[in-house]
This record gives sequence, C-alpha cells and structure tokens, in this order.
Amino acid sequence: MSDKMRALVVTEPGGPEVLKLREVDRPDLRDENDVVVRVMAAGINPADWQNRKSRAVYDSSGVDAQTTILGIDGVGVVVQAGSSVTNVKLGDEVWYIDGGYTGNPGSYAEYKVVRGSYVTAKPSSLDFVQAAALPVVGLTAWEAVFDKGRVERGDHVLVHGGAGGLGHIAIQYLTSLGARIATTISNDAKARLVAELGAELAINYREQNVEEAIEAWRGAPGAETVFDFVGHGNFAESFKHVAGYGRIVNTVVSEWPEGGNGVAEWKNLDVSFVNIGLPQIGRDHAHRLRQTDILRQIAELVDRGGLRAHMDRVVEFDGVGEAQRALEAGETLGRLVLSIGATK
Repeated sequence: MSDKMRALVVTEPGGPEVLKLREVDRPDLRDENDVVVRVMAAGINPADWQNRKSRAVYDSSGVDAQTTILGIDGVGVVVQAGSSVTNVKLGDEVWYIDGGYTGNPGSYAEYKVVRGSYVTAKPSSLDFVQAAALPVVGLTAWEAVFDKGRVERGDHVLVHGGAGGLGHIAIQYLTSLGARIATTISNDAKARLVAELGAELAINYREQNVEEAIEAWRGAPGAETVFDFVGHGNFAESFKHVAGYGRIVNTVVSEWPEGGNGVAEWKNLDVSFVNIGLPQIGRDHAHRLRQTDILRQIAELVDRGGLRAHMDRVVEFDGVGEAQRALEAGETLGRLVLSIGATK
C-alpha cells in the first residue's frame, strides 16, 4: 500500500480557489485505540466553507506542515485497527464525525485516522455516497429537536431553512413526534420537498410576511418552537416568529437582535444553541461517545425506513469548490456529497 494519498488541502484562508488537490502522507495509527478508514465519501457541510474562510483554523506561516484538510464527517471501510479497538474490525463499513481543523485532518482525503470509539456502522441499506449525506446533519438536527426543542405532539413549530441540509432532516424528526410544522423556503422546488417530508405550511419568505403567515396558520402570534438553521441575521428575526414562553434553537453563529437578550426576557423565551464541533475541539471524550451513540441510532432509524436524505449533488475533488460556493449562497436543495472513488 502506498504511503501517499490524494487530499484536498488549504494552507491559507480564502474562497474556493484556496482548495488544492495534493499528494500528501497517508495517515497511520497513532496508538492502539485508532483505526484508519479508507474514505469512500464525505459530506460537504457549511462548517467546511466556514473553516476554509476562517483564519482561526490555519497556522499563520502557511507551511505545508500546517495545511488543513476539511471535511468533518465521512464514510468508508476500516483498513487498519489498533490492538485495543473492539467495536469495529477490518473491512467494516463505518461512518463518523471527526476532523476538518488544523491539527486534526478531515475527510476530504483518501484515508482518515480516527479514534476507534468514534466510528460506528453506517446504515446497511445505504451505499457510501448516500450515507455520507447524513452524519453531520443527522446529529445536529437530532440534538436540536430531541435534546433542545422539547417538542410535544400537536405543537406548532417553525423550521427556518426547511429544504436545507439540516432543515429537511429536522422536519422528518419533527414529523415522527407528531408536531405541526411550518417552514420557510425560497422557491417552489423547496416547497414541494418540505411538503413531501411532512411540513404543513411552506412560507416563501421572499414573497410573504413570515409573522403574518404563522399567525394565520396557528391562530395566534408566533410558533411555540422555532428552529433556526439559517442563523446570522435570521436569528434576530426569529425572535419575532416565536410565541411568548416559547423556544428558539439555533445552530449557526448569529447576531442577537437589537436590544440583546432583553427581547428574550420580555417574551419569557428559552434560547438554546447546538454546536456539534465543540466536543472534538475541546477533546470532550464523553460527549464524543454520546455523539457516536446517536450516529448508531440514526443508522438504525435509516435502516427501518424512518429517515432519508435528499441529495442535491455528488461531486469529485474538482467539484468541491463550486459545491461549497453554492452551499454558502443558499442555492442547494438538501445535501451535497464528495465521492472519493466510491460506487458502494
């Protein structure tokens, strides 16, 4: 086996043009607790383009030793396993969330070294590319809906960005809980997708007043829970869309509304956040293990037919830059995946 591999690397922050396909050293086991995965496919996530643009994830010297390999989740085959790894074995088809930051290379590469306890079996009913559409969004939406949202049957909820990678997964979770779901979309194709997945109301925010649409639908101002998967300026708008004593769950770095948390206090709101990257950056082993267990549950849910990812596009290394650009611009419908020579 060659000691080299292909990887898409960046050495300085910038636009899609800083992504460079290079031959780099193939990773090896760091200790007896690791596995090496032959990466067959990887998700293309908002965190990837955000990390690409952020100076914080690069060494200022820009030397090759400090390149970043993006890609915070992946799917592949175990090709090496340390002597202490017992949960998976050589040849197992697995998925995981790990890496994509300086000092911890991600999955835009042919091979990836991961702690063995952070990988688990991928859904057996999906091929590698289909499976790669799910880890990050499946986990993030899970924590948002089941851990933070506290949604009960019959609750009126609003999902911002319902046709996006996170939103269309969250809608499926919320449907399983018996929630009544409204969501914001920007075109007819997105409206059709969210309706197929169980949304009761699709609000075209470019043509409709979101507050008025929610009140007409619910018969009272605001939704009981708002899931903000868009963030940035939309987070401040979400405070207008939630009912008094309601909840806002945010997953994207955002600006508070004018007046700060005074708006939340006035309306007696619960405001919470989900950041699945913190456990790996903070080396929080206990939470990493919990995330792996959630991935196991998601795989079981998929294999029971309870969850699916809508695929926007599948690209190879040379298509990642354009895919990240489209994702950042909000032009995508569902998920984007990098295929690394995988047909299964």
